[in-house]
Amino acid sequence: MGYHVATFWYLATDDPAAPFRAGLPSDPGFARRLLSRLFPTVTVASLGAFPLNRSASAGPGEIYVGSFPGLTVVQTPVEGPVVPSAAADTWLRLVEAPTVLLFAQDPEDGVSGFARWEAGKLVRAFAGTDDRIVEDEGMPLPFERPYWAGEFPIDSAVGNPLALPFSPSSLLHAAHRDWLGFDLEPGGLDVPVHGFATDGRREVRQHTPPAGPALHVAGMPGRAELHAASRRAAGSDEDGGPAGAGAASPYEDDDYERLPSGSGPRRAARVDRVRGLAGVVGDAVRRGAGAVSDRMRRRRSG
Repeated sequence: MGYHVATFWYLATDDPAAPFRAGLPSDPGFARRLLSRLFPTVTVASLGAFPLNRSASAGPGEIYVGSFPGLTVVQTPVEGPVVPSAAADTWLRLVEAPTVLLFAQDPEDGVSGFARWEAGKLVRAFAGTDDRIVEDEGMPLPFERPYWAGEFPIDSAVGNPLALPFSPSSLLHAAHRDWLGFDLEPGGLDVPVHGFATDGRREVRQHTPPAGPALHVAGMPGRAELHAASRRAAGSDEDGGPAGAGAASPYEDDDYERLPSGSGPRRAARVDRVRGLAGVVGDAVRRGAGAVSDRMRRRRSG
């Protein structure tokens, strides 16, 4: 059985676009609680945080959740064809809200559709392709009139007697603008969401290479510093180059607490402490290397 991508909006606000105009982040804690109800026996894996309007649609085994004051958005694949009015109660009752919106698209068969519920009652539902109506429930709303009146014809449908006077995909976007106050497009308002996998895949770890001197979380020099100090004390790098020539440390991806790249008395003091401790390590390494050399000479002479 195929699937289509469904995006549900749960509204308890008269201005759905307000959180996005203000640049509010999504609440990850609410998303986790929501998923624990949806998938109580599944260990979900985080896919990271990203703007819904500038990301690929949720694929099989994925769900995107964004939660804001008075508004929650959920995008996920749903099995079966696009029939908005037949949305399962699981999705309609997922978040308690007076208004529930659904926007659904199936790129395989070209069906686009939308629906609106008020206080649990279906107000309007429509779905279709450029030449076929899948469902048409309730009275057309004011924003639909120009489309039904033929003001937005499909250029490629010239000569097709079955063509609708508009593209259902265009009507879906019109509904989005009318109901939410913005369109979900890359150049529009960013809609932050958290993505999750529900199919058992491993969690994606976001890695951004840190900058600045590395300090272990306990405030002592990290292994990268100790490694570099010992190699400088030995006199050369592994690749034959001069000591401290910039060869990568085997510990460079370890977790460290790193200082900001800016300057300041506290930063300078901590850097000096790292250098001082690294010098102590270097002295110890040099003394150890000298002792080894003395033993080797005695063996050869014996």
